[in-house]
Amino acid sequence: MKRKKSAIVYAAMLVIAVAVMVFGKFSGLDILQLFSGIIAALSVVLLGIELFQSRKVSEGEFLANLNQMFVENESYRKAYTLFENYDFENCPDLELENVEISNYLTFFEVFQLLIDRDTLTIDMFDDLFGYRFFIAVHNPYVQKQKLVKLPNNFRNLYRLERDWRKYREKKGTAVFHDEYSLDKQLDSETYKAVVRKKR
Repeated sequence: MKRKKSAIVYAAMLVIAVAVMVFGKFSGLDILQLFSGIIAALSVVLLGIELFQSRKVSEGEFLANLNQMFVENESYRKAYTLFENYDFENCPDLELENVEISNYLTFFEVFQLLIDRDTLTIDMFDDLFGYRFFIAVHNPYVQKQKLVKLPNNFRNLYRLERDWRKYREKKGTAVFHDEYSLDKQLDSETYKAVVRKKR
């Protein structure tokens, strides 16, 4: 598919170049100057296409590496299994150490830091990591032990959760246990202060 698109782009550029040269010949313009200008313009277009394609490949590799790091980490796997099987009716405590919860949350906190630096967008990782994120931050035990207990220590996660929920709402995608969203766990003033971006 990509090869077909590239071939069409190259063919279109060739047709345009020939058309401009023919037009230049009949209108009395200097063919050599005209041809040089066309070559320069085509070079810029081709460089732009190449940069765009290599950026997409780099993004894909980055996400694949993130996913591999997640699935190969024993601590994340243990936490994920407990979050996925959580009993939301009875809201029991989980057999997780605080450090295991913190490690799982920190994995996602990095996402917000990369978004702030315009390296990632939610659109890039939503399908792959959305469920894994929301089963943790919307878990009552995680909220009790970490997120609601010490909200100022998790500002990046609060901002990420807010923006990710907005993204999914706009897209029409369900949010896992939205009734446990972080804005419903704090009073509105505290929540606003926590999600406010530090300058």
